[in-house]
This record gives sequence, structure tokens and C-alpha cells, in this order.
Amino acid sequence: METPETLKDIRHSLHDLAQPLATVTGLVDLLLLEADDNHPWLQELMTISTELEKALDIIGEIRRIAREASEESSMSPATH
Repeated sequence: METPETLKDIRHSLHDLAQPLATVTGLVDLLLLEADDNHPWLQELMTISTELEKALDIIGEIRRIAREASEESSMSPATH
């Protein structure tokens, strides 16, 4: 089983990964706000935005799982 420190490292790494993705998502969203319906890259920008959101959702879910595992391991009698 993972140690609490390993789970903490995983959570921090996922946070570090999510930050630049969130920045790019924000920039793409700004481009989408500025693009009109005839913009040649509109569909590509929408696809990028959708896929970035999926990646951020996956990262969030993995962080949740790691947090719950960390909480469970800290409550385990074997760690005390």
C-alpha cells in the first residue's frame, strides 16, 4: 500500500500538472469569446477546450482518490 507521503507527493504533482492546463484552458476560452461563428479555427478551439476540461476532470478525480486513500491510511490503526 502507498505511504501517506507518497500519496501526498502524487496529489502535489497532480496539482502542479493541473495549473498550466488551467492556464491554457483560460486562454483558449478567451480566444473562443473573441472568435465569431465564421472563425476558421473555431471548431479546433472548441475541441481543445473540451479536451482540456476532460484532462482537468481526470486530474481532479485522481486527486480525490489519492486524498481519500491518504485519509484512510492516516486513520488506519497500523499507522499509529
